Amino acid sequence: MKTLKENVKAFDADVENNEGYLYTTNMRLSSVLSTKRSKEEVLAMLDDNVHTAIDIGTGDGAIINAILQQRPGLKITGIDPAAKAIQKAAQKYKNIEFLVGNILEPATLPAQKFDMAMFLGVLHHVSDPKQAIANATLLSECLLILEPNGNNPILKVIEKLSPYHRKHEEQSFRSSVLKAWCKDSGYVVERTAFIGFVPILFPDFLARLIYFFQPFLEKIYPLKKYLGSQIVMLCRKSI
Repeated sequence: MKTLKENVKAFDADVENNEGYLYTTNMRLSSVLSTKRSKEEVLAMLDDNVHTAIDIGTGDGAIINAILQQRPGLKITGIDPAAKAIQKAAQKYKNIEFLVGNILEPATLPAQKFDMAMFLGVLHHVSDPKQAIANATLLSECLLILEPNGNNPILKVIEKLSPYHRKHEEQSFRSSVLKAWCKDSGYVVERTAFIGFVPILFPDFLARLIYFFQPFLEKIYPLKKYLGSQIVMLCRKSI
């Protein structure tokens, strides 16, 4: 099985050309607002029993560094197959451990167990996301998934047409599919949140407009489930 997609090269190229990923470094307003909302929800799902975590597909490390600003006592390890991204992350964030490794190749994963494993906007880039979730059980009994675009038909069209999304081989998944994959791996989904309405790399004026109405839109369940830009799931292994 081919475990790596060509998008690993695309992400490494982003690091070389932009000093980091396009949605974390020198960001457009839409990426700032989208990342802000996702960070809020991730922090809300990190309870006090989580002392160690592994961020699978950590990329350039910017997202977990932002999380640590709010949870400085948390020890996070970041792992990613994009070696240049990991190198850049290790240079910028010296208080975080970074490793080159592939969730689809268990031999490259740490031997230790963590209080939580996290896929933060990663599964839609992986060649076999179902197997990635299954392999996450080797790392933790608790799993946190954040995925963009999943139930939103408009964003799925953009995903197919946008040069950036195509270059990075994005293929999002419905919340029902993510839940089924978790169940097949022995995880029980404890909490699901549909959040945010600002997609990354959106024009600034649209991002501002959408963000203004976002708190109201998130109160309407059908809207946030089917037009929200991100899905967040907290899962634990069943006994």
